[in-house]
Amino acid sequence: MLGWRGYNGRMMRNPLLYGLLLLSLFASAAGVQDLRQLEQVATAFAEAEAGSDGFRYQAGKADPRLRLPACAQPPTAGWPGGQKPPFTALELACAGQGWRILLPVTASQLSVGYVTTRQLRAGEVLQLGDIKLMPVSNRALALQAVRDPALIVGKALRSTLPAGSLLRESQLRLPLVIKTNQPVRVLVQGNGFAIGSDAVALGNAAVGERLNVRVPSGKVISGVVQEDLSVLVAAP
Repeated sequence: MLGWRGYNGRMMRNPLLYGLLLLSLFASAAGVQDLRQLEQVATAFAEAEAGSDGFRYQAGKADPRLRLPACAQPPTAGWPGGQKPPFTALELACAGQGWRILLPVTASQLSVGYVTTRQLRAGEVLQLGDIKLMPVSNRALALQAVRDPALIVGKALRSTLPAGSLLRESQLRLPLVIKTNQPVRVLVQGNGFAIGSDAVALGNAAVGERLNVRVPSGKVISGVVQEDLSVLVAAP
């Protein structure tokens, strides 16, 4: 087992204890950091982060043997870089004294869903800034909540929603790309042939939805809206 070499060249078998010893030597000159303050900062951070990633966190206790130089300002808290939820520790740092430590946290999974961050009108297309992930205490509502932002961003609302509304799939739809009375191009496609014609939309529709159109002869036909906004009609 490898260790650290001390000033006399001997191998240190307990590098953690050695590190604590060095910190305690520095602390004796600068004053000792109150560990209760560290725990209070950690608890406040953990509570503020609850639900932001689908988990609730409870901060653990600092090692009572730890002696850190006192921080003139309250230490900062954050998640360690390079880790993904659920986190197992949070990081406390004092820029003025140059120390940085990890404090253990316990994670428990929450029922979460995306809610609106502002009032949104019917037909408005949702962007990432319009939603945020929040805990959902009602179990029945949690089962209906949308948890994947990819199912929300780019979709339109069927009705107006106030800020803080929990989003459900039934409230979302693809945005309308064709409106009533809009000129459209119709493509009638059959076995080995395709015929194009101008037409007028008789309703609103999104890509992939069926739409009735009126062709120049006055006949009403139905087709499916394509990504290029044409209407594809299958020949009988």
